[in-house]
Amino acid sequence: MTESLASAVSPAASRIRPGEVSLILATRGRPHLLTEFFESLRATTAQKDKTKIWLYVDDDDQATLQAIEKKVFPDPGLPVHWHIGPQPGGLGQTHQALWKASGKTSQVYVTTVDDARLATPGWDDIVRKKFNEYPDGVLLAFPHDPNTADQATYPIFGWGWIEAIGHVYPGYFPYWFDDKWVDQIGRMVGRCVKLPFDVLPIGGKGRTMRMRNHGFWTRFYLLTLEERKEAARKLIAAMHPTEGPARAAALAALDTAAVEFAKEKDTFSDMYSVFQEERHTDMKPEERQTFNARYFRHEAVIVARLIAKAQELVANKKYAEAMEFLDCVQLSDMKVRQAYALMAECLRALGRGSEADRVAAEQMGGWPQMDTLRRSFRFLGMVANDGKRMLVGLTAKGKKGE
Repeated sequence: MTESLASAVSPAASRIRPGEVSLILATRGRPHLLTEFFESLRATTAQKDKTKIWLYVDDDDQATLQAIEKKVFPDPGLPVHWHIGPQPGGLGQTHQALWKASGKTSQVYVTTVDDARLATPGWDDIVRKKFNEYPDGVLLAFPHDPNTADQATYPIFGWGWIEAIGHVYPGYFPYWFDDKWVDQIGRMVGRCVKLPFDVLPIGGKGRTMRMRNHGFWTRFYLLTLEERKEAARKLIAAMHPTEGPARAAALAALDTAAVEFAKEKDTFSDMYSVFQEERHTDMKPEERQTFNARYFRHEAVIVARLIAKAQELVANKKYAEAMEFLDCVQLSDMKVRQAYALMAECLRALGRGSEADRVAAEQMGGWPQMDTLRRSFRFLGMVANDGKRMLVGLTAKGKKGE
């Protein structure tokens, strides 16, 4: 891609540096793994002058911060940019912060992790060659990962992709799902390709940090297909700036692919989610039971989105659809009074009266309304307010007559 060609494609392209590749990743408390990651880059990166590393480090990660201060990490031969910030609730938020910190100037952004190594010599030239085929910058690629099927577990983004959508990842998820999110979008727009180089785990496949409440997060992911479809439409608009047969064909292909992805909802199993959590999580059971304010705040944002969507669907009398979102709320770590009220309303509208009564009883048990007492207080409040107004009025008249 040449500078003049990039500028002709999009105003945002004028700042893009052709051939520049940025690696973006988060690290926490594992300097020994990060050391091996740096060594792999030194050994396998072909054009080190056109490749950069951007790392997100939590501001409470003393192990990594001390390692940086003591300069224990080997020189990978590439510019290394440390971005120190608060630990976010969603892992994808770190990638977004790094994209912004980088100035959004790279032609390609390669996401990776601190416990894997790029094992193929010249991997960066493989990336450049493929992305040069797409002057609009709209491409999702991924290397071979021996631990998964052909899925973008280490997504590689073209600049046009991120510009069109506005973010690297949506930032919803504490773990997993971000890669599947973008993989699905890439397949809906027909711009998802596997590249011939390997990313291999350091010391074997590890367990998943932050992994908890897997059923809730799986269900939430399945309920957000419409958001991924909207992101795909934005990419298609960037790929085909003018309306015509090419854009129409791309939108038709999107709809066809989305129909297949929608079927995943029917395969959801809470039991299987529990099995996956126990198999993959790095958190002990007692850690998952301990209250974590950061996780609570993050999950609360998602629960609020689910209830707001359910409320919108109830207002449009789409009770069955609303129940899907409310069922997801029930899988969360928090119970919300308004969610129970909406669920009871939906169940009654769907002819499931006995279930509605049970949910309403649970709501009353958890949050007693005390209706009689409240009516008494409202009456007393009215009397008190009216009495106050009368006294104020009489006092005012008295003063005027003085």
